[in-house]
Amino acid sequence: MGKLFEARINLMLTTEDQVKRVRAPNHDLLEGDVVLKFGNAVKLMNGIKNVQKLSLTADTLEVLSLCCESMPVFKNLKMLGIESEEGRGWQAMPVLLRNCPHLETLIIEGLLHYETDKCGDACDCISREDKGHSLTSCPVKMLEIQGFRGTIKEMKMIKHFLVYFPCLKEMKIYVAENGPTDLRFPEVSDLIEQLMEEYNKSSSCNVELLVSDNLSEKWTAEGRIL
Repeated sequence: MGKLFEARINLMLTTEDQVKRVRAPNHDLLEGDVVLKFGNAVKLMNGIKNVQKLSLTADTLEVLSLCCESMPVFKNLKMLGIESEEGRGWQAMPVLLRNCPHLETLIIEGLLHYETDKCGDACDCISREDKGHSLTSCPVKMLEIQGFRGTIKEMKMIKHFLVYFPCLKEMKIYVAENGPTDLRFPEVSDLIEQLMEEYNKSSSCNVELLVSDNLSEKWTAEGRIL
């Protein structure tokens, strides 16, 4: 796989018991099916370390916490895509960002995730002395956030990225088309727009909040315009 250009990895956690064992301190609970299923994660990541584009599902990101100490350097990686879910953790995010020395584009589908003490400084969930360390060493220039729902937690994450990504030039935030979002209400969307303007003024990054044509037409038909 040394010449592989692009890879999408989906290592599925099928039960909450598997999730519990993956998150166990020092992986003390790893045994049986978990070892058999995910024991070769290190070999897999080493096998694709030369890719230029890499996409990881939320389950995969959780599983990769098993091999943080052995994570290879992705010296050719230009684009990294991450799917995020509220029930899955970001324990592997800090080491992933530190091990992508030439990353240009980061795409995150959903900012909300399960908070653990290993989220590190990749997010703003837990206060740490080394806050922002993995971001300050990442050269990413373009950040795309998909599935934005307009929550306070998401806004804190966005500000965290703006503060700590030193090379960030452009941030595109796409409003979620499906699921609950208060952005359809004028008072909420006005507040979010004000915050976006403040972010643009306080940083050298161009921040854009984007709504799809389909969603805009839907909200207009309902009498709610962003």
